[in-house]
Amino acid sequence: MMRFFVLYLMFLTVFLTLAFLGRLSYEHGYIHPNLLFYAEKVLLAKYGEPPRLENIGFVYPPLAFLPFWVVPNYLLVSPLASALVITAFLSFLLRICSSLVYLIVVYLMLNPLVLFLGVFRFEVLSFYLLLSLSVAFFVLHMEKGYSIYLFLAGLLFGLCFFLDFRALFLIPFFTLAVFLSTRERDIPYRLALLIVKLSPVVFFAFSWLYLNWIFTENPLNFIKSPYSFFRSEPLDTSLLATKGSFLGAIKYTTLRLFEYLPLTLLYFLVLLNLRNYRIFYLAPVYLLYLSPVILVLFSVYFSAFFPAYYYSVLFLLFTLTFTAVLGMKCSKFCALLLPISLASSWVLPIFSKENNERAFVRFLLTGKISGNVEEYRHVAKALRDCRKVLMDDADGFPIVVFTGEPKKFYLPYMYEYYTVLSSPWQFVDCVVVNKKSATDSVSERFPFAKMGFLKGYSIIYDGEKYNVFKR
Repeated sequence: MMRFFVLYLMFLTVFLTLAFLGRLSYEHGYIHPNLLFYAEKVLLAKYGEPPRLENIGFVYPPLAFLPFWVVPNYLLVSPLASALVITAFLSFLLRICSSLVYLIVVYLMLNPLVLFLGVFRFEVLSFYLLLSLSVAFFVLHMEKGYSIYLFLAGLLFGLCFFLDFRALFLIPFFTLAVFLSTRERDIPYRLALLIVKLSPVVFFAFSWLYLNWIFTENPLNFIKSPYSFFRSEPLDTSLLATKGSFLGAIKYTTLRLFEYLPLTLLYFLVLLNLRNYRIFYLAPVYLLYLSPVILVLFSVYFSAFFPAYYYSVLFLLFTLTFTAVLGMKCSKFCALLLPISLASSWVLPIFSKENNERAFVRFLLTGKISGNVEEYRHVAKALRDCRKVLMDDADGFPIVVFTGEPKKFYLPYMYEYYTVLSSPWQFVDCVVVNKKSATDSVSERFPFAKMGFLKGYSIIYDGEKYNVFKR
């Protein structure tokens, strides 16, 4: 009962902290675009005309959309989902090293990168936490031999795929870890363990191929689509030279790890000290512990990487997990690195190339943040009296969310969209034009609309980014 009360108190503390920061930034006119993106896709899947489940997946991992089905307030989705997975992680640690969990909670809540992911990028934080727990349960299986640990490791690893498709990159290394950890066993036993560990992620991956094939006629649509998850991050131009080059990927990854070093010193300290623990399992444990490095390396190789500092959170979680599972003691040097790592997490992201990460950390330090939703609200207000609206929501998805009426929009996913685009005056009374986007289909069709002229319509809103016309 006491343990349940402690976990509930931790959940409440984490949730209230994250929700407060999310609400505070929203009151300053800022919200991470990803939250509005997920909210719009779920809104269209529920109430669009026609409602289509394709809007909430096939090119993006589906579990990122799931909380938006359950929680109607998009501001609370990320804090709530993050608090749940963090509490699950802390529940695991409570069973192993209860005396240190309270210190870990404080340490996590003082890390601005953890706060950033918790407030805005719950899907990234959930992936990091589930991957850490999956590896931890596999190590426990090697230690104690209980099948339940291997089952949980496989199930959590399978769920990782539906949070981040790059979980597939780790399959060969987890396969090798299984074989190395059972080298004294016969082949059937090793294959049985391999099936238990990897069958969930393989099953989920092949079911995803099948669903993509049924709904999009291309089983690899989630990889090849121009809207694919693998192309959703803004590409760092320095990555272009490394794509498809293993040597180039190694060089780039080494550079990134060096830049992360002030944040990840503890991770590499534990890496060096692994040799003192469970010598028999040294090789597979090393393979598992290097999962964050492997993930970064192959993300760079396939150009599915962006140099954000929040990647260091995965290294931090692996450090905490392995320290707990292996019962490693914190040395004086380790105690010295803790404040260095924490201080670095407040300094380095200020210079990050990831705009949202940089803005949030500066907001925590100064209380100031540049708003990014004001114009979307103005456009939504201008559309309030419109019956039907033509718009390309590639960049305008926040407008759909703030309007809250997806049925009034003609959007590119709809079959009749291009018919409406060819002669909008026959179908819609309002048209939204993105003046800043080079790929906005409406502005491409009516180039003079960027300058405020659209035949048959009068301009009712002229903003920095958008023009709104009404017939």
